[in-house]
Amino acid sequence: MSLTLKLLEPEFAVLKLTPPQPFPAWLRDCDTFFLAQTSDEYSIFAPESCIPAAVERTGGYRCLRVDGELAFDEVGVVARVSRPLAEAGMSLFMVSTHDRDYVLVHEDDMENAKKVYETAGFTVNG
Repeated sequence: MSLTLKLLEPEFAVLKLTPPQPFPAWLRDCDTFFLAQTSDEYSIFAPESCIPAAVERTGGYRCLRVDGELAFDEVGVVARVSRPLAEAGMSLFMVSTHDRDYVLVHEDDMENAKKVYETAGFTVNG
């Protein structure tokens, strides 16, 4: 089955906050963000435009969303999405939610990532 990827509009950044601290209130203004909390860090991907200037981050990431109707327990989606980029020697971050999977690729690699995906049979919109 072919997969369709949708390039989301904003540029994203990744950042790390050290607990304990309150939930970052500025995240409430973001349409899309990803947050993981462990005992020693909050790891956050968010649109750069949402992150306050004083917060240290690594920016310049673009986000591709896996579109289509995928079952929650469908096997192999992350492998199918990550394999073409890995085989091309490209770095990526994967984030999975209940309904979707997301691939974050640095802006400098995005055009090449699109070509790699299209060569692998994916449809890339955006």
